[in-house]
Amino acid sequence: MFKQSLIFFALCVIFVATAESVTNAPIVMGNDPNLEHVVKIFNHWDFEGDVFVYNATDGYVQLPNQFWKRAESFQSGIDACFVKFHPREQYQIKAGDYHRNYAALCNFGQRMDGLYAGSCTESICPL
Repeated sequence: MFKQSLIFFALCVIFVATAESVTNAPIVMGNDPNLEHVVKIFNHWDFEGDVFVYNATDGYVQLPNQFWKRAESFQSGIDACFVKFHPREQYQIKAGDYHRNYAALCNFGQRMDGLYAGSCTESICPL
């Protein structure tokens, strides 16, 4: 009887320790908390594939060919304006924004041509 009680107690301790480690696991966020003044654009969904890093000091930038109309996912550490030329569309992105599947269905990532830091109300982007 004592052995069975000891085994039961040991199993309870293991169960509680395992459950506690699962509940205290870090929460996986979509945005990288280490991003400072950059936007990371990935050419595959879920933050995978090639990455284009845009710095806040770069001004207006047209996306490289492998990202042009293929911004599948992104993470942003700054306010930025995502741009499509013809017909002209703009989307305001705030620091801390991210999207795991930005080119799915009608999302803007499948139309995006370029970006610049700041507000979409600024007239930095060429017409």
